[in-house]
Amino acid sequence: MVVSAFIQSTRSLMAKFGIDAPDIRVEGLTLDSREVNTKLAFVAIKGHERDGRDFIPQAVSLGARVILAQTDDSNAHGALEMRGNTVIISLFELPDMLSSLAAAFYDYPAMKMTTVAVTGTNGKTSVVQLISQLKDALGTRSAAIGTLGSGIYEGEDTIWSQTPAANTTPDAIRMQYLLAEFVQQEVRHTAFEASSHALVQGRLQQVKTDIAVFTNLTRDHLDYHGTMTAYAQAKRELLNQHGLYAVVLNAQDRESQNWANAAPQDASIVWTGIDISGQIASQDRHCLATNVKYHSAGCDFSLDTSWGSAKVSIPLFGTFNISNVLSAIATLLAQGERFEDVMRVVNALHPVKGRMEVFTFDSHANVVVDYAHTPDALEKVLASAKAHTDGEVWCVFGCGGDRDAGKRPLMGAAAESGADHIVITTDNCRTEAPEAIANDIIKGLTDPGNAVCEADREKAIRYCLNKAKPEDLIVVAGKGHEDYQIIGTTKTGYNERAVLARLQQEYSK
Repeated sequence: MVVSAFIQSTRSLMAKFGIDAPDIRVEGLTLDSREVNTKLAFVAIKGHERDGRDFIPQAVSLGARVILAQTDDSNAHGALEMRGNTVIISLFELPDMLSSLAAAFYDYPAMKMTTVAVTGTNGKTSVVQLISQLKDALGTRSAAIGTLGSGIYEGEDTIWSQTPAANTTPDAIRMQYLLAEFVQQEVRHTAFEASSHALVQGRLQQVKTDIAVFTNLTRDHLDYHGTMTAYAQAKRELLNQHGLYAVVLNAQDRESQNWANAAPQDASIVWTGIDISGQIASQDRHCLATNVKYHSAGCDFSLDTSWGSAKVSIPLFGTFNISNVLSAIATLLAQGERFEDVMRVVNALHPVKGRMEVFTFDSHANVVVDYAHTPDALEKVLASAKAHTDGEVWCVFGCGGDRDAGKRPLMGAAAESGADHIVITTDNCRTEAPEAIANDIIKGLTDPGNAVCEADREKAIRYCLNKAKPEDLIVVAGKGHEDYQIIGTTKTGYNERAVLARLQQEYSK
């Protein structure tokens, strides 16, 4: 593990920030007081939900030799306090310097590899995974960090390690730790998801970023950001990353022009899009798809780029997956990969787990599992489902509890407009009653009588399998790769992909 290889003296570490501290050797930093031992320094900061300073006594009792504690008094910056065998170093505006502190501790690992940050409301996970697949196929040892977890890409059976808080983007310390661990294992390329929360909280502040990718912007996380304007601005914070030399933008999203206007002058821009050849200036670098054809095995299209043209056939479903592939291809071309080499491996791409993943049934309708949990994502998933089937589309979905309630009727409207049959179920209802969430969703329907409510997700899927015709397509949205349900304050096991695999066997008998 990296922590055993990065023994640091607090004296030399703090000296980089102009603070005189005692010479105490530590093997890592942690924000979690429960992880504290004599070898780890506890970092006590005021977070969004909890104040880490409240856990200083616990960290002392667990044997922490060093505690770096946030102070609200600028005059107390650098002050030292002894509590037993523990030295507490007060740091003013510690949350803002946390990424720098962690980068210094782990010797600036992002500087030792190529890095790509992907942000947007939808598509982040898929683009990160597709980039990792392509780089690996071209012979570069690659890693990924995001919603699926983190790890070195090793093919379809890669086991992704979950971060303790299960965040899309790890905290500032964990992020630097993972990158340092990748460096030790000779990783030369890392693609990671950059969530809006992470960007405004500065988790990526000192992660050198070579390429930024923007997928799209639709309603999400307004319970945190408050307004779409603030949410959009949070995403654009990615343009302030150190080292940025290229930006990949989706020309079919209006927000992309704001990105182009705010991009660093020395950063090149690559535009992606589908059937928009005439909308891109001839001098602009581009990666575009035309002549798209959808079929039961995936998609075919003509690829037109500033580096060359080719025919592409991918085993992925949906227009949005073509957009994701274009972003991945554009990223590699912007890095300097040869067009011919990228084309040699692109047709071997495989679906990302839980992202428009198809489960086939011999004598019943096939089922698509997707993570779609925003109105825009659900609308696109259902439109893609229609393009890939001659039958009717069924949709099983729900909305999260204790989250943006204004999104619920929009989800209902998206489901009704895109599916022939809808079944409303649970999706992490948390402390809200499933019936209350379902009622909010129903408010967005023009014909509520056509909706079926079944709180049990497996029963909802079974309902569709029993009612749908074999030529139909069932979309089960919201969970994707997730392997849990949150009901009340309890997280219980529920793996929708495993459920579908079991139902495949059951329904084939």
